[in-house]
Amino acid sequence: MTLLERLKIETRPAHDRIEAAIDLERRIASREAYRALLARFYGFHTVWEAAAEARAPDRQAFRRRCKADLLARDLRALGMSAHEIARLPRCHPLMPLQAPTAVLGSMYVVEGSTLGGTIIARDVERRLGLSVETGCAYFRSYGRDTAMMWKSFGTMLAAASSPETDDLIVASASRTFDVMHDWLCEVP
Repeated sequence: MTLLERLKIETRPAHDRIEAAIDLERRIASREAYRALLARFYGFHTVWEAAAEARAPDRQAFRRRCKADLLARDLRALGMSAHEIARLPRCHPLMPLQAPTAVLGSMYVVEGSTLGGTIIARDVERRLGLSVETGCAYFRSYGRDTAMMWKSFGTMLAAASSPETDDLIVASASRTFDVMHDWLCEVP
């Protein structure tokens, strides 16, 4: 079994838990609800990206995958000022990312949500009439390169996989799902 297959199997319950709890229908039913959802994602990504970049095994590849700026762009397009965005709550505490392999496990969750984001983007565009320019840049983050970015992440995971690292990668992915669930599903 590949590490990617193991991650998918072992984190499936956590993935299903967050998917059920987030109530996407309600969170994209209006611009206000959607903006509140993006604000929660922003609070997660700003903290996570800062923590993960310091330990990322390939910082250049990591930076290409960062999404906090896209979230800030969407929030501005939806009427928030830079000052309001800067004052948004941040996700604390974040799980420790002690090693590059822990970052890879955490990235599995974030990169996987990017894949799901393409489906969410279609719903947001249809329901709210938004585009990349008017508030849907985060969910369309990689555009046409989404599949290629996922494949390149899979290559990074495979290169890092070993009997010594795989348990840490899977544990980090599971913990990231837990933190993201608690943060996104908390009533602000």
